[in-house]
Amino acid sequence: MSLFTQHTEATAPAESAAILAQVKARYGFIPNLAAYLAESPAALGAVLSLAGAVDKSSLTPQEQQIVQLTISVLNGCGYCKTAHTGMGKMAGVDEATINAIVGLTPLPDARLNALRDFVQKVVEERGWVSEAEVRTFMAAGYTRAHVFDVVLAVANKVLTNYTNHIVGTLVNEEFVAMAEGRIAA
Repeated sequence: MSLFTQHTEATAPAESAAILAQVKARYGFIPNLAAYLAESPAALGAVLSLAGAVDKSSLTPQEQQIVQLTISVLNGCGYCKTAHTGMGKMAGVDEATINAIVGLTPLPDARLNALRDFVQKVVEERGWVSEAEVRTFMAAGYTRAHVFDVVLAVANKVLTNYTNHIVGTLVNEEFVAMAEGRIAA
């Protein structure tokens, strides 16, 4: 959308320029999403903070990517779907699992399938999951902390997915290369 500026460190508001430098250090490049979000230092900082919190959550790196990819697929965000496909591969998520998430079919691993199913319920029901659904998730080996860490990831993806929808963010070539396996894990 031409209403929005895709900022660089040179064109971003001063507070955002410093945050873009942190984003660049995290990813090795400035994702287009961050370049647009730089218009609002608060929003850009929130994305970086939430991403860091997801990194520190009780979810493994593979689970983090499975959760974020699932949310992005359910929210119809092509940018984040591509990014988390690539980052999922980099985190060691196998191709069959990625394909199952994207296709909304059962995952090959029962525990990870329970995770994906719970994430899907949280997103589709906007958090109104039943106690029975939480217990099913926990019976698969997850904890109460995992429940809240899924909600944390949902909060992050709502911010990023919705921003991409509003702006029409194009996927960075770096994320495409990761998703296509042109960058080794």
